[in-house]
Amino acid sequence: MKATEMNANLRRGLLMVGALGGSAASQAAAVDVAAVTADIATQAAPVAAIGAAVLLIAVAVKAFKWVRAAIS
Repeated sequence: MKATEMNANLRRGLLMVGALGGSAASQAAAVDVAAVTADIATQAAPVAAIGAAVLLIAVAVKAFKWVRAAIS
């Protein structure tokens, strides 16, 4: 078999794989993500509260060190 024939066969094979993959993807049902996005939106307030608390602690520690250094 010549190299040009092998390249042609390879191109045909890749075309068939692409066509089969595309047809399988078009048959797939759409994924319903409404429940997941609603759950993420529900958790936004508690996550923000925890983040604010952590930030407040970090600022308090920094301020304490700053005041202690100023007194020393």
